[in-house]
Amino acid sequence: MSKGRAQLPQNYANKGRAFEDLIEFANAQYFRKAIAVVGKQNTKFIPIRNGQGQLISAKVEEKATVDYLGRYKGTPVAVEAKHTENDRIFFSRVEPHQADYLDAFCRDDNAVGIVLVSFSLRRFFAVPWPFWKAARDAWETSRSKTKIPVKAYGWEWETTGMASASAEQLHPEWEIKTGGTSGLPYLNIIERMKGEDYEHRHNERP
Repeated sequence: MSKGRAQLPQNYANKGRAFEDLIEFANAQYFRKAIAVVGKQNTKFIPIRNGQGQLISAKVEEKATVDYLGRYKGTPVAVEAKHTENDRIFFSRVEPHQADYLDAFCRDDNAVGIVLVSFSLRRFFAVPWPFWKAARDAWETSRSKTKIPVKAYGWEWETTGMASASAEQLHPEWEIKTGGTSGLPYLNIIERMKGEDYEHRHNERP
């Protein structure tokens, strides 16, 4: 890889943390170029102490909504990141409170929700929320094995009729090609979602 291009981490013991590091690096590069401002949303904890005042544990006070919130070239964006070491990702990995948040967030016609997926840090996908929601709802509500056609942002895709999806079952337009100065240019999906007019109005690139 040439000088100035991000090196993807290798042999991480904690692959989920490595995925988060990739996202944080990309966000820093987007911020540096004044293209996007996207920040990590943290879970709030209440410290639990023993009789001597020593910190012994903590409990969740409030679950984080989604992993990242911000804007990309004027577009509000909510991102939930999911890593798997298997060859399939389960739609239920987006928890009910996260699904409710993404539903509410995307009621604004200009807003975009994304589920960012890592398959073993080898392949990466940015799945627009309407498609993930359709697949999740079809399975969660009825365990339907019927493949349901979904149309959004000019794309057509069929749900898998299963509780999960492999990389091969996701739309090829959602796959992220790693490299460049941001390493993981996952927000480029927004330009494909918004179409040519959006791209022409915003001529900066990560």
